[in-house]
Amino acid sequence: MNVFCTNRPIRAGDILNNGKGFTLIELAFVLVIIGLLLGMGAELLPMLIKQNKLKETRSIVKEVKTAITGYALATGRLPYASNNTDGSENSGTYTGYLPYATLGISGNDSYQKTLFYAVDPHLTGTASTAEFKTALSELINATHSPSLFCDSGNIQAAFIVISSGKNLRADPPNDDNNNGTITNADNNHFEKPGAPETASYDDVLDAVSITYLYGRLE
Repeated sequence: MNVFCTNRPIRAGDILNNGKGFTLIELAFVLVIIGLLLGMGAELLPMLIKQNKLKETRSIVKEVKTAITGYALATGRLPYASNNTDGSENSGTYTGYLPYATLGISGNDSYQKTLFYAVDPHLTGTASTAEFKTALSELINATHSPSLFCDSGNIQAAFIVISSGKNLRADPPNDDNNNGTITNADNNHFEKPGAPETASYDDVLDAVSITYLYGRLE
């Protein structure tokens, strides 16, 4: 039996020649597909970021609404608004920034802007749950006139929480003097909760009605 041996080392070409490689046309086709995918990703990424921030802000506003409701049920009053971004409530301020320090919560939306807050004045001066319930009943029965509204007056609100949205400024009808903020200088009529985004409106607003809050005390 003859055995043939060789000391020649195995070269890369020996392996490559045994299989079929990519042609230039196939490589070009793959590169075109990769380019298209990268282009689609570049277009989709900003949209995905925008949608994620909007979703996060809606969640934050909802959580703040829940926290304020809990504060009212525990203390027998709603907090005043804050007249600046330090988060402390200021007596006599009914429309302004969220009093997040008073509430013991975070006060920013996903755009790192302090949330706005508005409250019916009649619900800030009570000192017990019983007084608070009476104040709500007076608003419901119109023995005391409600003074905070959403959705063109269709919703009589106990309080409202607002994010200025991605444009970082409050929009009409929440902001009446077009200065991008919401203060006592603006009126007491606000947009409908969950109103869709338009070219001129991107605020994220939620509210608790007087009747809902009264029901929580039953």
